[in-house]
Amino acid sequence: MPGITVDQQRIDVSPGETVLEAARRAGIEIPTLCYLEGFEAGASCMVCAVKLKHNGQFIPACGSRVVDGMELESGGEDVREARRMALELLFSDHLGDCLSPCQRICPAHLGIPAVLRHVREGELGMAAATIRHDLAMANVLCRVCHRPCESGCRRGAHDEAVAIADLVHHALEAEQAAGPPRVPVGPEEHGEKVAIIGAGFTGLSAAWYLRQNGYACTIFEARPAAAETIQERFPDVPDEAIAAEIELLLRSGVEIRTGSTIAGHSGLDALRAEFDAVLVATGVPGVAGADAMGLDQQGDRLTADKETMMANREGVFVAGRAVRPGGSPVASVADGKAAAGCIGQFLRREPVRRPPKPFSCFIGKVDGEEMAEFLQDANADERSSPPGQTIDIDRAIEESHRCVQCNCPKIDTCKLRDLAIEYRINMNRFNTGERVRFQRNVDHPLVQFEPGKCIRCGNCVQVASEHQEELGLTFIGRGFDVHVGVPFDESLESGLREVARKVVEACPVGALTLKDPSRGG
Repeated sequence: MPGITVDQQRIDVSPGETVLEAARRAGIEIPTLCYLEGFEAGASCMVCAVKLKHNGQFIPACGSRVVDGMELESGGEDVREARRMALELLFSDHLGDCLSPCQRICPAHLGIPAVLRHVREGELGMAAATIRHDLAMANVLCRVCHRPCESGCRRGAHDEAVAIADLVHHALEAEQAAGPPRVPVGPEEHGEKVAIIGAGFTGLSAAWYLRQNGYACTIFEARPAAAETIQERFPDVPDEAIAAEIELLLRSGVEIRTGSTIAGHSGLDALRAEFDAVLVATGVPGVAGADAMGLDQQGDRLTADKETMMANREGVFVAGRAVRPGGSPVASVADGKAAAGCIGQFLRREPVRRPPKPFSCFIGKVDGEEMAEFLQDANADERSSPPGQTIDIDRAIEESHRCVQCNCPKIDTCKLRDLAIEYRINMNRFNTGERVRFQRNVDHPLVQFEPGKCIRCGNCVQVASEHQEELGLTFIGRGFDVHVGVPFDESLESGLREVARKVVEACPVGALTLKDPSRGG
């Protein structure tokens, strides 16, 4: 029987089969981007490149037919480099925000687009659940945060930023009024135990995320009550708001031992003997005590490895204002979240590495004409209330409609983004310094089209043709100017009358997406 060899593995093949089909049948995974199963391969992106051993030539696995005796490599570094280059070429003219500017600038990376979508739909419980997934001490933090999300809001370049912090606060207050917040369901207990020294924003945050990931946590706080440092720094925050957040932590299974001072080497030694990992989150006032434990210090701060967040003792981590005395509350919460991630890796015996910033393209500054494209489906009114003012559900919904939806609706399913992360690409490798102009076609009742995100794979063209759309989609232009459009310069609605949803499913990136139903589209 005819066969090929891929990475020294012999595979029996059938005439007419592609390299991709044969490899997948044998359990060898080759990445694809433009490939659409059931349709003729366009082989336009070269992300599925494999190498012919006899001459070193790279060929697309999706569109290359097997030849008996063919020997191929699919996993070497030179193959990865070829795929990386193919991806970087695609990014050279790819225009769009993966994460919205407001989410990118938030140190805790709150899923703001999802929160605003739930508010637009009047689903404040879902908005609150999304907030609590990303933020510890949420209903305290949103009162004291310096609102970097609003400084990054693209709408602010037009009139005023969306009242993000007020909408977050409104959703959490509505949640509280409906009853005690629900504790997120985490995985089964792993068995390992973590000690946390300090019950400020960093320590409480780390405990929240460690519990969500199945680790037992005990917080040791020298003061008579948890979060006293928060109350002292922010006296305007109601005591009941802080108490409610602490109660939620306790209900999640976190143990808090107040009046517990961990003194010197012996105290830290005792913790390490009882617990599998220790986090020092003492804040600025506790640095002297932590120094007595034998932890390295530089000036008024403790030091830790920037990559692992680990101190000079195995299994002891340091985070928050003990490391950065001037840190803001949201930065402290983000530090606790990152420390929880590092501790989890340590307990699982994985390489310890501080979670990197989420991968994201970024359009950057837009001009007036481009802003008009963003504003097409947004509420045109200015901000309805000054920052910090209480709002009701009707005004919350109205305010949430001011969002211009910078984020990519397909961020969780975009194949281009997934591959960019896997191959650690340099988005700017082939950047010429000029970019295409932002456009957003919202003429269709179900679908929106952003040409700047299109990779010209042709999947949408094939799907529309397969289902015999009267007009469908086609490639228009030549060379570098080729783009996808509707024949005869007709509208998107005219081109996609029957298979709009199928075309969106076939698009591997965020060029074609379904409109947000909460916007009335």
